Amino acid sequence: MALLSMLLVLIWSAGFITGKLIVGQIDPNVYLSIRFFCAGLLFLMIALLLRRPFPKWQEMPKHIIAGMLMNGFYLGFAYVAIAKGLPAGMMALIGALQPALVTVLAFLLIKEKTSLRGIVGILVGIFGLLLVVSPALKWEAQQGAVSLLTLVLACMAIVSLSLGVTYQKMSISSSDIFSSMAIQNLAASVVSCGFMLFLGERLFVVAWQSFALVAWGVMVLSGGGVFLMVWLLRKSRASQVSTFLLLAPPLAAIESYFLFNETMTLVQLAGFVVTIGGVYLSRKA
Repeated sequence: MALLSMLLVLIWSAGFITGKLIVGQIDPNVYLSIRFFCAGLLFLMIALLLRRPFPKWQEMPKHIIAGMLMNGFYLGFAYVAIAKGLPAGMMALIGALQPALVTVLAFLLIKEKTSLRGIVGILVGIFGLLLVVSPALKWEAQQGAVSLLTLVLACMAIVSLSLGVTYQKMSISSSDIFSSMAIQNLAASVVSCGFMLFLGERLFVVAWQSFALVAWGVMVLSGGGVFLMVWLLRKSRASQVSTFLLLAPPLAAIESYFLFNETMTLVQLAGFVVTIGGVYLSRKA
């Protein structure tokens, strides 16, 4: 289970890198619309080929809501916030609150309890992530203030993801995962199309790089990362899986150092170590 969790972190961190690679090639919500739609078709074909059962019609809205929350609204609100000027470092910091929010929601909605050690681990992990993004926050603070609307959108993104994660642990967790993922991705593609139309996005450079990025998103990010996250949520505590994802932004910072020659300070490296310590504490809880 630990190896699968680390694989999830690796794939999740690659999502941050992909967000940088699509710049100038594909508009964000154009990319998400295509990615979710193709991923939905992929899971639909797998479910049909394996003759997996599909949810009953009365259960269908639950799967649609889960996909819209965890994929469509989460990334949609996040991209709109970034498009309106929210710095990436601040988005990562707001995202660090997600494990704590999931812990509260899981307790309220599904009575999932977390030990004191687990809560301490979450807090330590958040502090470590703050150290990782601190250089970016310092630079971004000098560029000007962020509007209240932008902050609200970012918070709505994290609330959507937290609700979606918790929702995966509720009644839909007993359904077939392939058919559920097909419904969830297709529902998310509708939300992303809505954001695409709202923002007036239309850029898609017809080149092999664009098609490669779409294939990567469908096969690895959605077909691998999101699928693995949903599978782990069915096998582990929601708060535990969310806490593991605190490692994704620091790992993305290290990947950016090698791929894009971005700087890495000693404070950031120390933050990565602290985050690992926090995740370890939470994992042992």
